Amino acid sequence: MSHPEFWRGCVGWLVSIGALPRNHKTCHGDAEIFDLAQTLRDGVVLCNTLNIIYPGIVDESRINHRAHMSEFLCMQNIRVVIYTLQTYFRMAANELFTAEDLYQMKNFAQVLRTLSILSCTPEIAKHVRPFEEHRRSSQHRNSVDEEDVYGNLADLATERSLADEEGDLYDSVSEDKEEGIYGSLIATKPTPAKLDKRGYCFQEIVETEGNYVSHLQMIIEEYMNPLRNLVGEPALRKIFINTEALYPIHKNFNGDLVKLKQSVPTARVGEVFLRHQDEFVIYGEYCSRLIEAQDHLRVVSEKPMVREKIETCQEQSRRSKFKLRDLLTVPMQRLLKYHLLVRELLKHTPDTHADKQDLEKALEGAQALAQYINEVKRDSEELVKITQVEQSLGDYDKGIPLRTYGRVRFDGELKVRYGDEKASSRNVFLFDQALFMTKLKGDSYYLKDLVRLEDMQLDEMPTQRPSKPKVLQPVNIFKRTDVKTLWSHCWKLVSVKFGPSYTLNCKTDSDKQKWIDAFKESFDNISPRVLKGESHNFAMHTFSEPTRCQCCSRLLRGTFYQGYRCSVSGVHCHKECLAEGLKLSRSGRVNEVPPVSRRESVAPPIPGPRPGQGSIIHNKVPDPSKNLNYKAHREYNGNPPPPFPNANIITFQIGQPIEVTNQVSPDWWQGRSLADYEKIGFFPASHVSPHSKREPRKSYMDAVIRPGPASPCRPTVQNEPAHETRLEDAHWYAGEIVRGEAEKTLKDRPTGTFLVRNKPPLNLVLSLTYQSDVKHIKILQTDDSLFYVAECKHFRSVQELIRFYEKNSLSGFFLGLETTLKYAYRNPEMFPDRNGIRTAPSTRRPIDTLTDEFSRAQLNDGVSFDGKVFPVIGKAIAKYDFDARSEQELSLVAGQFVNIISKAGGDHGWWKGEYDRKIGYFPISFVDEQY
Repeated sequence: MSHPEFWRGCVGWLVSIGALPRNHKTCHGDAEIFDLAQTLRDGVVLCNTLNIIYPGIVDESRINHRAHMSEFLCMQNIRVVIYTLQTYFRMAANELFTAEDLYQMKNFAQVLRTLSILSCTPEIAKHVRPFEEHRRSSQHRNSVDEEDVYGNLADLATERSLADEEGDLYDSVSEDKEEGIYGSLIATKPTPAKLDKRGYCFQEIVETEGNYVSHLQMIIEEYMNPLRNLVGEPALRKIFINTEALYPIHKNFNGDLVKLKQSVPTARVGEVFLRHQDEFVIYGEYCSRLIEAQDHLRVVSEKPMVREKIETCQEQSRRSKFKLRDLLTVPMQRLLKYHLLVRELLKHTPDTHADKQDLEKALEGAQALAQYINEVKRDSEELVKITQVEQSLGDYDKGIPLRTYGRVRFDGELKVRYGDEKASSRNVFLFDQALFMTKLKGDSYYLKDLVRLEDMQLDEMPTQRPSKPKVLQPVNIFKRTDVKTLWSHCWKLVSVKFGPSYTLNCKTDSDKQKWIDAFKESFDNISPRVLKGESHNFAMHTFSEPTRCQCCSRLLRGTFYQGYRCSVSGVHCHKECLAEGLKLSRSGRVNEVPPVSRRESVAPPIPGPRPGQGSIIHNKVPDPSKNLNYKAHREYNGNPPPPFPNANIITFQIGQPIEVTNQVSPDWWQGRSLADYEKIGFFPASHVSPHSKREPRKSYMDAVIRPGPASPCRPTVQNEPAHETRLEDAHWYAGEIVRGEAEKTLKDRPTGTFLVRNKPPLNLVLSLTYQSDVKHIKILQTDDSLFYVAECKHFRSVQELIRFYEKNSLSGFFLGLETTLKYAYRNPEMFPDRNGIRTAPSTRRPIDTLTDEFSRAQLNDGVSFDGKVFPVIGKAIAKYDFDARSEQELSLVAGQFVNIISKAGGDHGWWKGEYDRKIGYFPISFVDEQY
């Protein structure tokens, strides 16, 4: 084929197999090759193509159907396609394209060749005629005419992002499958009865509700009960969530509706909706866990016995021809229909009808509930995206989940320059509260810099020339992008407390505007404009239970960072209600809001004393003069908020004495201030320093680590061992060597390999390997001979300092340095010949990426803690959050996995376990044992 015939042959093939409709824009006579490249660019059409060829070959949960606003999600889709072609179609490396070949259109010719090879697969070719490239020599294939056709596509891709496309970008996506399932199972059939319009609306509500109750009953009787003994109760709850709790709610609701059929003309339907409305809030839990449920169904279905049982249930089901995965979407679809049904009934209800006012209130409530559920659904999809980003980040400490930084507002490639340094290409992720700058290597993104936005300001650096309204022009594939203007569109992030700023450059003015808008949204979420100039204590907050706004009484929307909360008054509200919330907070009055029916996933009471603990002694208020052992070196007013549901905080000013009562986590402590000694609350550990009679010397670092808002610190080590190893005998001490020799010694060593060296005349330097670079951090001393690398953390000896950072990540003090001191450079187990290099021990992978068999094999490995190895006898997943009350207890976060190392305290309600290199007791009732 000639070039036009080749790409048009691809279009024809995609139409023939059903991946594109026949009226798609790529089929038009004036279509260009760029139209096809842009259509395939997000990977959605290609994923659908593979599923058409072999249904189910690409798991729907791995396809990001609305990826066009995110470069990262587009690339993820394309990687799924490449993986499938390589794994299932056995394509060789030279037959495949790369993610950049398609998304950045660097080599679209290779994309077409790959699809041509796919079309020629015998199993496919016997059903749909393939399209083949005319066999030409490699020299001819790289000739000038091919350069003219394909060479400029990369420039066009730069100029036209997917987000700029017209509404027909997704005209290739088939009709909503979930809607079709709902219509088949729940929708009513035409009835011959003669009713007025209001009667028809009422009948539709009653009949569809009856069908829905039958559907829930079918799920319980024909799926849950047969699978219960096979998969176990924990797995059953993961798959079906709270379906058993939904059934009685709707059975009663349907019963009340059926009673009204006796008097249709005067039926008070609105009253029934209002009576049951709050019970439907339970759907927040169902919708937020639906994606997780479908994923877990896929995992358990990999076991032959479970898969066969599910298939048997599907075949024997009385009412359903659909797969179980599809049936799980019906409850969410049903709830989102209520406001439409009520609105239609209200439309045909006379103003004089007794039901009119109740229907208006019911419609308002149903619309608010639908909005709440839609936000929950969006947040669930957002959390999937955040999880994908987190799993793609190499060398990132998973101890701080990315979701704590908020939602991802934008992502893409930028040129970043810090101060006067040379600009570097970075793949950047902008969250509500932080900017992650990464470098793409293969399919992984390696963190290079992390900037918290709370202490930054945006400088837009407006373009000098006047901007023109953007108009999408017809594509000219022979037009070249002006290289001089590429990457010339810039803006700055300026620190309000530190020196150099970040200059960020993008390719086009359109891209710059998208980034600026996203940054403005992030900054406005941190510090809403309605509160600018006001003294307040409001901050973004995650509510663990469905909660109503205290200003408008409507539900706070979503599953995380749903609204704002005042740390002093406790007032909570929507962002759009903040002005009223501020007035309410200052007045000292708290509006009573209607209670929300609590979900069934309320944490149980904490059991009694642990083994050997005796009776629990409640804390008494200590003597302030004896316990104020820390001092604030940074003001705290509630921002950032603690990452714990409904957590109280304390606020303080610089220089104020602070008593630390509980070191809850590496980043967050609890304590009280002298100004309000009766109140205990959370605060960032990085904002306080050990109280010392003398001020430490001014700290400075030799490390190439970005200054920025200080990250939270680790707890202070109180006791020094009686017998300290001599400095000269430590495996990490290198003596007096220069910087270059240290870098040569640490070259090609694993991340976390370190040494301590003398730097004449009197300084010690910590040299550390991090992501193929070597960082150098000076070890300084205070006037009273305490050692430190960060002013807020002092040690009695260098050995003590090293031991601390061997257990605690340096990211708590130096942003972006996500590692501990892992391997002493002369460690005989790691480096037997000192110059030799042995592969670093593998770190624990996230449990959700492991198969059950591999996870079980890990049980025999044990976990190491303080030089001891504890056997792992099982694993559990936390159902609820649990805040440790002492160092003997282990904090839990719902969803995290815990290694069980002892069940000796089971009679008391406690097990002992390990998570993230911490060991302690936790309540049995707060977890589900996996095996």
